[in-house]
Amino acid sequence: MSIKVTLHTKLWTKFNKNNDIYGFLRLHSTKFSLIQKLQYSTKKNFDENIIYKIDPKVEFLRDKILYSEYLFYEKIKLGYLKRLKLKQKLEQIQERKQVMQQINEPTFSVILNHIGNNNCTDFKSINETETLSDPGDKKSSKIIHMPYAFTDSFTIVDMPVENIPKNKSDESSLNEMYKTLYEKYLETTNSIQGKEKPSFIEYEETYREQELKNLRNVASKWMDDYEQYNDMQENPSDWLYGSPNQNIEISSIPCGGCGALLHCKDQALPGYLPSELFLGVTNDELKSMVCQRCHFLKHYNTALDVKVSSEDYPELLKVIKTKKCAVILMIDLTDFPCSIWPNIGSILHPYTPVFVVGNKIDLLPKDSSTFESHVKECISKAIEDAGIGQKNIKHISLISAKTGYGVEQFINKLHKLWGYKGDVFLIGCTNVGKSSLFNDLLQSDYCKVQAVDLVQRATISPWPGTTLNLLKFPILNPSKWRLYCRTLRLQAETKNEHAREFVQNYQLRLSRNIEHATLQGAIGKTFTSHKINNSKNFDVFSSSSESNKNKFGLDETSPEYINSHWCYDTPGTIQPDQIMDLLTIEEIIKTLPNKIISPRTFVLQPEETIFIGGLGRLDYLEGNEFIRCTIFASDELPITMCRVIDADYLYKELLHTEALVVPINNPQRLKVWPLLQSKQFEITGISKIESTGDIVLSNAGWIAITAKENEKVKLQGWTPCARGIHLRIPALLKKSVTHRGARVAGTPAYKKGRQVYIKK
Repeated sequence: MSIKVTLHTKLWTKFNKNNDIYGFLRLHSTKFSLIQKLQYSTKKNFDENIIYKIDPKVEFLRDKILYSEYLFYEKIKLGYLKRLKLKQKLEQIQERKQVMQQINEPTFSVILNHIGNNNCTDFKSINETETLSDPGDKKSSKIIHMPYAFTDSFTIVDMPVENIPKNKSDESSLNEMYKTLYEKYLETTNSIQGKEKPSFIEYEETYREQELKNLRNVASKWMDDYEQYNDMQENPSDWLYGSPNQNIEISSIPCGGCGALLHCKDQALPGYLPSELFLGVTNDELKSMVCQRCHFLKHYNTALDVKVSSEDYPELLKVIKTKKCAVILMIDLTDFPCSIWPNIGSILHPYTPVFVVGNKIDLLPKDSSTFESHVKECISKAIEDAGIGQKNIKHISLISAKTGYGVEQFINKLHKLWGYKGDVFLIGCTNVGKSSLFNDLLQSDYCKVQAVDLVQRATISPWPGTTLNLLKFPILNPSKWRLYCRTLRLQAETKNEHAREFVQNYQLRLSRNIEHATLQGAIGKTFTSHKINNSKNFDVFSSSSESNKNKFGLDETSPEYINSHWCYDTPGTIQPDQIMDLLTIEEIIKTLPNKIISPRTFVLQPEETIFIGGLGRLDYLEGNEFIRCTIFASDELPITMCRVIDADYLYKELLHTEALVVPINNPQRLKVWPLLQSKQFEITGISKIESTGDIVLSNAGWIAITAKENEKVKLQGWTPCARGIHLRIPALLKKSVTHRGARVAGTPAYKKGRQVYIKK
């Protein structure tokens, strides 16, 4: 296969001096392959990413919209002009391909009327005359030269009137005609191909079965996933949810996913299992099972409604005030101070030590070299405003329970500052990541090795309130010898960690891709059962532990655990400042960011409004000049801008379109969607290169405000029911505004630019 290469004089001269013809060919072959990839990716993704149908309702409101990512999707994408040129070239290539196909492929032509305005009744005589007459006789017929490979004549066939359906809209007659034609088609294809195709009835039944199968979100035989289930005793009508049994007592065994006691009394209560699964199993088998709710969360990403009162959560945590224990307070860095429980002081003893953990640090874009220290200062101020004294705070850590960043360092602080003095409680609001950190600690040096494989992992889901009771594991006693072994392991892994960070930073500088700025880490284990069994400094496993190696559940009365201290995962509290409980699971997935946040910067003029999806809104009420707004929110939430005077009308209209994404455009859903309510703030600018503060809009995200020095601006924030609207000073990522790109022509938006601080 030969590749056509165009030789450019300058390049050829350059390579010819060094006698490097292979380098020249490599250069052009690389360019050729890149062009092919660009054309392929453009052809594949262009229709998906750029060409899409705009809702006519949104198009009708275009004169009231100053900016909309839904409308201006093409314009704000980087490389728009290049992709537009590629699109034009692809259209030309496709057009040439169609022309060549029409020229080369044979075409059958039927001439309906080629002599004057003759009636259709004369076509038969004309056709006979042309066939019988001498071609050389010019008077007998007119010779027509056709530019086709083949020509064909036609004959008029008279169709009886009774065979013509009187009413074309009659579905029964059309269906009968279709069935008859389909059967004739089968006879022809079977005789040619020698293969039997299904009859019309078989084909229709197969299609309907497939259609019904695709409509189900949850498998009809979902209980087959449980090993203890016997489908021979099941009633097919009860496959979806099983059947409850009010006469069976509640077990004493908690669900391994949420901690609620397993039972089969009521489907709406936590810990429910269908009676078909609950009955006839041993306690050991029950310890390895999870409730129906956790099962659906894990396998089908579907949450079932349960009767859990938010007032019951504080009751579970009253034990903290009466015990000598430590508290791990988890905060969602993408949603604070909204993710700080306001009543936390009521459950703490005045001398209870608090370890503050800021989770989801991997989702924040690094804006400066002092990024982490500044985030800790912001957390410290927010904790103090929540009523927790500085004497209670022992340490502030920044971690990512998802990527493992900072978890090992946090375990070191727990060993050093708390040691083995008492129990530890994980507390915090819903969706801050308590269960994820619980699983990380369970698989680390913080858990007794004997219990690692005997405790089930906590259920992790974006649905709020997953953990419904207290889950726990025994804490490993950090003796000096154990800490020494752990230090040796961490030192040995330091070189690999530095090498990984170097490669990641190099990739970030090279590609400028923000994904390479995601903070990552590794969680290891120093001790294993093999090491402990062969060591004289540790207690050997008992025979009972060996026999239950593959079973879940701990015997707290056994010698290994009777004097142990425990780490508890507690339920998430419902914060009145959060809007999570107003959203459906589909809306939650679109609202919560699942990768590093990409800042989006816009110019906001006085008396203009900016929307974050349909969840948050910011009005610029008073000011002398424009301000820059850097938005930190999920990429799934589009940005819309308009004038303040049109904001209310525009919001009501866009709710019934796809332009806002959240809430979902569904008439039944919008009936219960609450109205947006507001709070007002005044901010004084610091500098053009530093954001003054953040307007926090609950789970929707936050907007960093950048104004000129000493410039006073009046702003108004909106969320559903005015939940979680806060002014946070100083701004969490105050330098992110300097990483913006160039201004997009004709819009108030900036390109994404560097987005993050790159270490040199």
